[in-house]
Order: sequence, then structure tokens, then C-alpha cells
Amino acid sequence: MARAGVYFSDVKRARDALVSAGRHPSIDAVRAALGNTGSKTTIHKYLREIEAEEGGQKASVSEAIQALVIQLADQLRGEAATEVEVVRARMAELQGAHEHAQAALESQLVDARQALESVSRQLATIEEDLAGLKDQLSLEQSARHTAEQRSRDLGERLADAERHQASLEEKHRHARDSLEHYRTSSKEQREQENRRHEQQVQGLQAELRQAQQAASIKQEELTRLNKEAAALVAELAASKQALHLEREAGRTLARKVDQLQVSESRIAVLEAQLAESRARAAEAEQESVRLAGLCTELRQQKATLEAQLDGAKGAITLEERLAKLDQAVFGTKKTGQTDAEAAEAE
Repeated sequence: MARAGVYFSDVKRARDALVSAGRHPSIDAVRAALGNTGSKTTIHKYLREIEAEEGGQKASVSEAIQALVIQLADQLRGEAATEVEVVRARMAELQGAHEHAQAALESQLVDARQALESVSRQLATIEEDLAGLKDQLSLEQSARHTAEQRSRDLGERLADAERHQASLEEKHRHARDSLEHYRTSSKEQREQENRRHEQQVQGLQAELRQAQQAASIKQEELTRLNKEAAALVAELAASKQALHLEREAGRTLARKVDQLQVSESRIAVLEAQLAESRARAAEAEQESVRLAGLCTELRQQKATLEAQLDGAKGAITLEERLAKLDQAVFGTKKTGQTDAEAAEAE
């Protein structure tokens, strides 16, 4: 495992060992001799100090370039790693916010759909009630029309019965007057016959019998007329009873008309509720469309974040390219050395 750092004495000891072995003490060679421990910048600094002590030789141009490249590579690697971490953190945060918002929108969408289904069921129920009330109203109107027609017919029949009764009463009065006139005439005639001729008693008696027979006939006719009058009176009473029943039916019909008016008021209320339910259904559909738009927007944001993540992956690729450049400049790294160990050595 690599240590956190190296000392000047460690670098000098490793350099001397390489020189004694006849090898060039390059930065990679010294670092390999130290067990891949320490930063290349630190090792380069110690090597320059050792060279200054030994002869004051100036560092070669290639080593200066290598040090500059190492410094730039370290800086770029650190900046890329920082940017990648920032992008990853932002991506995670946005991803969480996106998932939370998407879940909330899906929940709202489910609620909106449930509300729409509930409103649709209420709308169907109201429409069924409205259809039933309309059918009931049609039946009640038909019954009302029938009752009114029957009432008019009974009124006409009653008027006819009253006219017929008046006619019978007039006939009865004429018959009674005729009978009275006949009785008076017969009485006068008998008195005159009695005063005029006693001898004509038998003839008068015969005529009297004829008159009595005629009176009997008239009496029978009067009895018949009285019976007809009684029958007409009974028919009139029945007509009055029927008229009373029709009036009761008319009052019942009036109550039904009032009930119909109440039903019509209820139908108006139900129609208003139906319009309100339809408006709520339209609002629910608009809310569903809005939630679908929000879902689309979140998907677009997700696509943008994925593009940013691809950019971050490009930065990581840049880091790998810098590592390859570092390898090309400083030579092949020791077998078993990892990028994590190189970063720890920095």
C-alpha cells in the first residue's frame, strides 16, 4: 500500500541505488524504486535539489517540460474530477426531484382520472333520474288530459240532464193544468146538465162515466208522468253525485299538477347539477391534459440531464486521455500500478 508522501532522504537513497545499478535516475524509475509512492512533482523537486548539491547542474529541458506536463495533467485531472462530481451530484439531485415530481404527477393524474370516473358515474345516475322523471311527467300529463276531458264530458251530461229535467217539469205542469182545466170543465158541465134537464141524468151519467174513464186515463198518464219525473229526479241526483266525484277527481288532479310542478322544479335542479357535473368533467379532462404536458416536460428534462451526464462521461474520457498522455510522456507505468495509486501519490 502506498504511503501518504516521501522524504528527501528516501528519494536520495533510491537515486543512489539506481545510479549504482547503472540505470538513469528518472522520475518514474525513482518512484518505482520507492514502491510507487510519492508525487512525481515532489520527486522531481528532490531530484533537482540533489543535482544542485552534487554539481549545480541545471535541469534538462525535457524534465522541465515533463514537470509542467505533470502539473497541467494533475490540474486538469483534478478539475475534471471536480466537475464530474458536481455533475453527478446535480444529476442525482435532479433525478430524485424528477422521480418525486413524476410520482406526484402520476398520483395527481390517478386522482384526476378517479374524479373523472366518479363524475361520469354521477352524470349517468342524474341522466337516468332525469329520464325517469320525464317519463313520469309524460304519464301525469296524459292522465291530467284524460281527467280534464272526462270532466268536460260529465259537465255536458249534467247540463243535458238538467235541461231534460226542466222539460219533464214543464210537461208535468202542463199535464196538471190540463187535468185541472178538465175537472173544472166537467164540474161546470155537470152542474149545467143537472139544472137543465133532470131527464138527461142517465145520459149525463153515461157521459160522466165516459168522463171518469177519460179522467182515469188522464190520471194514469199523470201517474206515468210522475214516475218519469221521479226517475229524472233520481237520474239528476246520480248526475249530481257523479259531478261531485268529478270535482273530487279534479281536486286530486290539481294536487297531481302541484306534484308535477314540484317534479319539474326537481328536474330543473337535476339539469343544473348535470351541467355542473359536465363542467367538472371538462375541468378534470383539462387537468389530465395539463398533467400529461408536465410529464412530457419532465421527460425532456430527463433527456437534458442524460445529455449532461454524457458530457460528464466525456470529461471522464478526457481524464483517461490525459492519463494516456501522461503515460506516453513519462513512460509505461509499472505493472500493478493503478490510477487510484497515482492519485494517492499526488
